[in-house]
Amino acid sequence: MEIKIDQKALSLTDEYKIFVNDKLTFIAISEPLKKSAKINVYENESDKLILKINKQNFGIRANYLIENLNLNKVYSFEEINNIKLILKCQIDENLYQLYGHNGNKYSIFKNQKQVAYWEKNNFIFGEKDFYKLIANSDENPLILASFCICIDNSKNNFQNELSVFNFDIGFKGNLVRKFDNEWKPN
Repeated sequence: MEIKIDQKALSLTDEYKIFVNDKLTFIAISEPLKKSAKINVYENESDKLILKINKQNFGIRANYLIENLNLNKVYSFEEINNIKLILKCQIDENLYQLYGHNGNKYSIFKNQKQVAYWEKNNFIFGEKDFYKLIANSDENPLILASFCICIDNSKNNFQNELSVFNFDIGFKGNLVRKFDNEWKPN
């Protein structure tokens, strides 16, 4: 499965179009003028609010509550280590762990098995980030996209505000996991 997340450039709010296998499926829009991020995700065809993403603190740490309104459940998305780029989210019996890699890539593991990864564009017009996720076909695209939006919001929310063109080379350093170039989705 391929999930593309396209952030609107030069906007007062964070706005994302989420495509699943090239079909516009979800729209995510942040509420303006909030101390901490509140992002609402809607089904594209029905405009039904299906997910809420709420940042739990002000600053660069990626700690969010993800509220799935269809299931009436709330999940805690937590940054474990912001230097080594490790995050986690427990969803029912499944533990999702996210690992940042050198460059602009993240891998997503569920119960210790890789299920997805994403990469982000390097050249940015305003805040127009673009993410391409590759995932196993049995994964929930809404949940995977919400992880990406949480990290985008926490890491990039203030760095691109004042300039029209930006270049983001991503992370450089000794991270916990190397990116697995051999991994393929099922």
